[in-house]
Amino acid sequence: MDQYLKVIFPTRRHVWIDGVATGWTNKVCQVETGHHVVTLSPTHPNFQPEQFDLLVTGTRPDAPLILEFTRKDADT
Repeated sequence: MDQYLKVIFPTRRHVWIDGVATGWTNKVCQVETGHHVVTLSPTHPNFQPEQFDLLVTGTRPDAPLILEFTRKDADT
């Protein structure tokens, strides 16, 4: 079954789901129901947490799971 998540970050970045660049920050991404590891592009590791490791279930396109990454420091 399809699930939906939205990754929040102040700037546009690739969203990596299970090691694959899958979408963009601040846009809704579609994934399969189940366990996923979500992170941002590894080429600019100025974000935290390093990743989200979670079960994605019970979402809808109009009610995605929201994951928020923040900058590690204000200078980047």
